[in-house]
Amino acid sequence: MLGKTTPPRNPAIACAAAGLAGRAGGLPRKAPPWSLGLPLVTRLLVVGQSTAVLARPQP
Repeated sequence: MLGKTTPPRNPAIACAAAGLAGRAGGLPRKAPPWSLGLPLVTRLLVVGQSTAVLARPQP
């Protein structure tokens, strides 16, 4: 659900497989925090690796 329109059956199938049948209506409310959080974590990793914070030491 990150950045694309999903057909209604995909969340329903995922909820049924996870044992959450009938709770697919709550997924759109949970998607925005993940849509904002995942790119933020990715940015932090990229910035950390491009600086001395997470960079590997050069031989």
